[in-house]
Amino acid sequence: MRRLSRACCALLLWAAACSDDTVLDDTVLDDTVSSTTLPDTSLAATSTSESPACVPSEVRTAGSSGLLDSGGNQYRYELYVPTTSDGTAMALVLNFHGLGSSGSQQAAFSEYPAKAEQEGFVVVHPDGLVAAASSGRASWELAQFDTDERDDVAMAADLIDQISAVVCIDSRRIYATGMSNGGFFTSYLACEMSDRIAATFSVAGVTHHDGCNPSRAIPMGALHGTGDEVVAYDGGSSTLLGAGAAANELAFFEQSMPDEFAEFASDNGCTDASDERVGDETSLRTFTGCAGGIELVFYSVDGGGHTWPGSLAASMLSGSLGYATRDVNATDVGWAFMSQYSLGE
Repeated sequence: MRRLSRACCALLLWAAACSDDTVLDDTVLDDTVSSTTLPDTSLAATSTSESPACVPSEVRTAGSSGLLDSGGNQYRYELYVPTTSDGTAMALVLNFHGLGSSGSQQAAFSEYPAKAEQEGFVVVHPDGLVAAASSGRASWELAQFDTDERDDVAMAADLIDQISAVVCIDSRRIYATGMSNGGFFTSYLACEMSDRIAATFSVAGVTHHDGCNPSRAIPMGALHGTGDEVVAYDGGSSTLLGAGAAANELAFFEQSMPDEFAEFASDNGCTDASDERVGDETSLRTFTGCAGGIELVFYSVDGGGHTWPGSLAASMLSGSLGYATRDVNATDVGWAFMSQYSLGE
């Protein structure tokens, strides 16, 4: 994998994948990649143990908006608490949008609130900051945006704390997912917050950043379309690159998504990988023999675009971001994978 210079950052946030501000605009990136050695995990590969009791200071149900002050910045978020909430501690999913999008758009795009209502967990969709480095688009900070003006990893921790103060959250069952820029940021949190996040699932973007060193083995899932023209499955050109793109821009898009994910499998000490077809258009690679008995899973969608598979909204936007299959549902498989795991006692 190639190491990218920080000079790449200003060029990648750019020029807009889509002019429609109601869709995920797309994607940021990271330096890639050095291997690390993980300590033994304290992860329990089950969430069936008795949930801790807690009494939130405020009871909320259904949808609501909130503001979070973190690191001198203010973040807006959309919170969904299932209407069946009865004070029992619930799992929490952090769902991060793509570049130029918003929390409310990500909620609609992924349909996670409906899944939260069905399964009885809490989901929060925060808004990223609008920054000059991202050409004035809302984004999530990765390694190359490490500035004194923002710290989105600290923001994620603060967001968990704020939600936990008003809703009864099971601190052992906190998960992260996201699309594109949000998918990349999700994989970054796997490196930086494995002490608080039990498992992650990235859609249309995963990167193993230079210096990734989680404190334990962390279960990870990812899903990517082989026909993605924004973040190419095997690396290469991107619709975000115009004529005369700089060498460092080109280098960034040479990242291979399966290779990036395989680096996490290596870090987690996984010794085996198996492949199977799980749909007419979808294959699954499962990494096993990993530290702590965890698994890592990578879904590949034949001809899939820069989309959130299974989403009705994504299907309606197939023309602008590529083919959106209904063969697999990224929300269903993401939640099913993550919810198997909880942090150890």
